[in-house]
Amino acid sequence: MNIGTAFSSVVDVNKDMLHPIFTKDPSEWVRLVNNQVRVRTEDDCDHIGYVYTVDPVSESIVLVTDLSKIDSNKIAMKLLMGPSVRSIEIISEGNKEICQCFDNLFRPAVAEKLSPEALTARMQRLKLWLEKHRLPVSISGSDGQSLTIADALTICPPYTEHSCLSTNEIILARIQELIRTIPTDMDGNV
Repeated sequence: MNIGTAFSSVVDVNKDMLHPIFTKDPSEWVRLVNNQVRVRTEDDCDHIGYVYTVDPVSESIVLVTDLSKIDSNKIAMKLLMGPSVRSIEIISEGNKEICQCFDNLFRPAVAEKLSPEALTARMQRLKLWLEKHRLPVSISGSDGQSLTIADALTICPPYTEHSCLSTNEIILARIQELIRTIPTDMDGNV
């Protein structure tokens, strides 16, 4: 037996033992995303919904089964584990609305657009609020649009609890809580 023959028979044997991640084309999984599908599982149940995502390693599928409640943030999803999936059939192609809906599903809402004057007023209001709580706040950034607290935390426009940056989780949580409790009727006379 020569080495070439021995090597090819080892490869043939190992090909059957390879995980599907190495043998299945990823484009097959990508093709399912955003489409309405019917998934039949080994218990002979049909699950119909739109594919949100697929895990190519476990071959599990996440289906959004009820799009009627998607605007109220109360969506129905199913996780179908890969080993239980027997067949997948595309019922209809996803449209732009489905794609956009899925793109925004687990992302925070886009911040409102504020005028430069409104942003400056919000920054000054927040700065006064933080100073009232005896925090060493300064205006920073190359454009003077950020607030910095003791070089430990930066607050960027639009100056909400979600626009805080810090590597210290304790400081981050406490400042976010302060921002959440800022009074709405606060003026320059803190």
